[in-house]
Amino acid sequence: MGKVARYFVLTVSLIGIALVLYALYGLLRPRDSLGEYSSDCDSRGELPSVPNGSGMVATGHSTGCAIALLSTAFTTYVYLHRLGESDSAKSLIFRFDEGEYYGDPQITWTDTVSLHISVPGVMLVTKQVTSVGTIKISYSVAKEDMSREQDLRYRKHLAEVLFACLAFLIGICFLAVRSIGKQKNKESMTMSGECTGG
Repeated sequence: MGKVARYFVLTVSLIGIALVLYALYGLLRPRDSLGEYSSDCDSRGELPSVPNGSGMVATGHSTGCAIALLSTAFTTYVYLHRLGESDSAKSLIFRFDEGEYYGDPQITWTDTVSLHISVPGVMLVTKQVTSVGTIKISYSVAKEDMSREQDLRYRKHLAEVLFACLAFLIGICFLAVRSIGKQKNKESMTMSGECTGG
């Protein structure tokens, strides 16, 4: 293998390692409760606030996050907290990734301690709380493209594939560095011999 080829393999393997690490970070990082984890996420709009008349209010918003070239992932967040308080990780009760054609959730109080959230469909529910203090929360999801168990299996499989790719690329990088080192030693010994011979 020539000198240029060795450096090319080293460069490609380093770029590959960086890309795999970035993919693993995106896969394994915790989900953000407010949809603000990246500058790639834009607010898509607030949901109407729905108070229960006894000091509690349900609020929500949606975000659109760029995940790849010309591809955007939409997520909806619903919170339950006291009037005047801000949305927070603690008050998040329902979060789902939207499909391409699904609408906003309908949020209604059947009485002051019973909240019902209905949505025509989701791609994946990532958080679903059924009670907060004395308030009971019920849900109607007409269609769900993927269950949380399926998502966990998929993410686990993807993580295993990425770790295997990472190990392979690190191995290639190590071999390329070793090969470059050997070539440099050989060149240095040749030059040293020439100098001695001269």
